Amino acid sequence: MNDKPHAGRAGDLWGGLAAMLVALPSAIAFGVTILAPLGPGYAAQGAVAGILGTVALGLVAPVFGGTLRLISAPCAPAAAVLAAFAIQLTADGVPAQTALVLLALVALGCGALQLAFGLVGLGRLIKYMPYPVVSGYLSGVGLVIVVSQLPKLLGAAEHTGFAAALSTPSQWNAQAIAVGAATIVVMLAAPRVTRLVPAAILALAAGVIAYFTAAWFDPALLRVEDNALVVGPLGAGGASFGDAIAGRWSGVATLSAADLERVVMPALTLAVLLSIDTLKTCVVLDALTRSRHDSNRELRGQGLANLAATAIGGVPGAGQMGATLVNLTSGGRTRLSGVAEGLLSLVAFLALGGLVAWVPIPALAAILVVVGVRMVDWRSLHLLRSRSTVLDFVVILSVIVVAKTVSLIAASAVGVALAILLFVREQTGGTVVRQKHYGNRVFSRQIRSEREMEVLAAHGDRTVVFELQGSLFFGTADQLYSALEPELDRRRHVILDLRRVQTVDVTAAHMLERIEDALTERGALLLFSALPRRVPSGRDMQAYFSEMRLA
Repeated sequence: MNDKPHAGRAGDLWGGLAAMLVALPSAIAFGVTILAPLGPGYAAQGAVAGILGTVALGLVAPVFGGTLRLISAPCAPAAAVLAAFAIQLTADGVPAQTALVLLALVALGCGALQLAFGLVGLGRLIKYMPYPVVSGYLSGVGLVIVVSQLPKLLGAAEHTGFAAALSTPSQWNAQAIAVGAATIVVMLAAPRVTRLVPAAILALAAGVIAYFTAAWFDPALLRVEDNALVVGPLGAGGASFGDAIAGRWSGVATLSAADLERVVMPALTLAVLLSIDTLKTCVVLDALTRSRHDSNRELRGQGLANLAATAIGGVPGAGQMGATLVNLTSGGRTRLSGVAEGLLSLVAFLALGGLVAWVPIPALAAILVVVGVRMVDWRSLHLLRSRSTVLDFVVILSVIVVAKTVSLIAASAVGVALAILLFVREQTGGTVVRQKHYGNRVFSRQIRSEREMEVLAAHGDRTVVFELQGSLFFGTADQLYSALEPELDRRRHVILDLRRVQTVDVTAAHMLERIEDALTERGALLLFSALPRRVPSGRDMQAYFSEMRLA
């Protein structure tokens, strides 16, 4: 019996080690991607930021989040949003030190918003973001990553755009292409050969070997200073451990109100994306382990972890699918596996930090290209096969196009708008009128006298009964009015059976009030039958109708 705790701790240690080996190379690549646009020397600082983010997320998120076996680390959505913001800041002529502060404020805002999401109970709602919107957004993020990394993979000059890099082969660097190609080949082939060592580790090792093989023929590559093909010295650009923290905040005094306003939307975008990414991983983990996570608690934990990561100069992140699954298959059982991943990342940084300077940038770019391609939801193409799902594909494509042609920030607004439209479409797709009866054609089970039956037969057509269903809201109010309108001038009694109605909003209530006024003017009545006291939302419908002066 005493062996189980020891076995569990050993499993957590091995799981954390395996997860660290998966998360760390990607984190370095994400950090480089985010800060490299700020200028020479910042790639090294980005590498340090990626490592520090892995450490902070690994240590804080498991303690406060609570989801067993979940591994949190810097991720592709964070890299895409922050890199796009960094590129925009550079294009606008913002000084590098000010840009560093603005990037940190975006990450801080993201963490604070995630914490707020968890405190007010939005965790359950974020999980239900429509699939087409999430698919389009993540596919857009994947394409943004691929487009941003291809120039680095080709060895083009710094700040060369995607189109310019592809259209001018004279800028390509054969050594960079060779390193990147070796990395991609191993990244794709490694899982077919062995799963004992993560593919990202083997791919990065292949890239390093390819780089030093090229250096055998070109000794100039053995110089780490002023070498565009490697990360570079960790002391450059403020990349030491202490400077990574201090450098983030050295430009605070130069900020203006306009600077603060421009971080709001990127922070919101990042918070929603990282929350979705985390909760999606939690849902998969629940299915594999037959467990159940607490969405709101996890968002609180992720928010605190991202605040901590930003405070020490790290890259924010989320619950990572790849590292989490590796942790699970390697024996991780509890939250200690996540803590172990964070601690081992710190050990790796302290022991091997000097070697990071020699990591080839084309190898990191190659890893991110593979990650980006895998993020694209190619399976969504099957939505084109059916007319009933073509609109869903259009939604996915719209978000992708906006993410690529405008920005991820604009795509977030499009995604929210399309989510609303998807809901309205779903709610308005069916009819709110289940059945319509006239008083002389439908009868209750009550036994009536012959005289009463004669009255119903003669005058029952003055009464119409509508059995309603579903949601009565702004999207279906016009449909309901169109169904009732033909009867308003002909019937003395209009009865609405509401027993199957799930919700009524102010727009629908106002429309019913107008109908009641129209009937009253000609001496007719609007009557409500089977008005539910409670609906699925928890609202007391009888009290609500009284407040709206309908009952």
